[in-house]
Amino acid sequence: MKDKILIGPVNPNDLGSIPTLNRAFMIGLSKKFEFIPFNVTRKYGKSEVSNFNIINLSYLVKQFFLLIIQLLIKRPIIFHYAITSNWNFEKSMLFLKTAKLLGAKRTIGHLHGGSFDVFIKGLKGNRKKRALRLLNSIDAIIVASDYWKVFLKGINVKTKIEVVNNPIDLLYVSKIKKIQKNEEVRNNRFLFVGSLGQRKGFYDIIEASKLQESNYLLDAVGSEDRKNDLNIINQLISQNNLSSRINIIVSEKMNIDDKVKYFSLNSVFLFPSHNENFPLVIIEAACAGMAIISTRVGAIPEFFTHMKNIYFIEPGSIEQINEAINFMIQNPKERQNLGNSAKNLYDKRLSEKIIMDQLDQVYCQVLK
Repeated sequence: MKDKILIGPVNPNDLGSIPTLNRAFMIGLSKKFEFIPFNVTRKYGKSEVSNFNIINLSYLVKQFFLLIIQLLIKRPIIFHYAITSNWNFEKSMLFLKTAKLLGAKRTIGHLHGGSFDVFIKGLKGNRKKRALRLLNSIDAIIVASDYWKVFLKGINVKTKIEVVNNPIDLLYVSKIKKIQKNEEVRNNRFLFVGSLGQRKGFYDIIEASKLQESNYLLDAVGSEDRKNDLNIINQLISQNNLSSRINIIVSEKMNIDDKVKYFSLNSVFLFPSHNENFPLVIIEAACAGMAIISTRVGAIPEFFTHMKNIYFIEPGSIEQINEAINFMIQNPKERQNLGNSAKNLYDKRLSEKIIMDQLDQVYCQVLK
């Protein structure tokens, strides 16, 4: 009989990066473990998930009772749940503690959120002490890179900390591998995929686009990060006559065929994010053999090297974004080499088998 693992959050449409990677884990290790999805769906307040308000409190109550029911009926041996920042941190720890009290043999917190270090350092007094006690009360913490392992140890987290790199959608990987990814089939367009707002650097892209004099075209796919971001972005594009350069595609989650189309046809992935853990879109771009422009944030510098398999820029630097765009347009051969090297890095260090073996080892170790 397979060991049962309750994993979450997941939702039926895999909206969001955490449900997407949890689904990849479930598929990748389904032959060895019986995964029970902790389905979390929400209709309202999607742009305010990190805030403490009535809507989020009502979802908390609903999800808490759903968790209790699943724990009592399914009796999982492991509860694997995401740890994020702001008020969601206490929510995550409440779920993990409840799972332990109701019979889960092991509880594993999976650290997400590129600004978790800023969040935890900013806590004061009793809340900070309680946060450390909670982190030390679970059986293991999964992080996406060595940076986070060193960081957690540095703030006196004693819990077992294991590195498991982020997986991407296995169907996407399968489909992208079937397409011949060479420079001749690409359309010389740039691509941004992510939340449309300041946190992911999209306002910086708009400012850099105002400086462009070349034949620069960008497809930007995503939904607004915070309320009213989309209205502001559309106004800025209109006011600066950028509608012929920047094509906004509003989407919470691309369907798989559209994702494969954009990542296989567009030439350069542009991602000047200010805070990250290890973004799935960077891994997806590398898998597709795209040339990548990104900031040195989160786990990205642990894997990628400037001008070897990525073009690094500093967060918030409009000038560097502009220079990177010009470089990619003016140097198609170097652009192709960067894309090929990114694909090689994906194959050697971030492929499905490597990551599933990492998680398998974590599960086996905590069950000893």
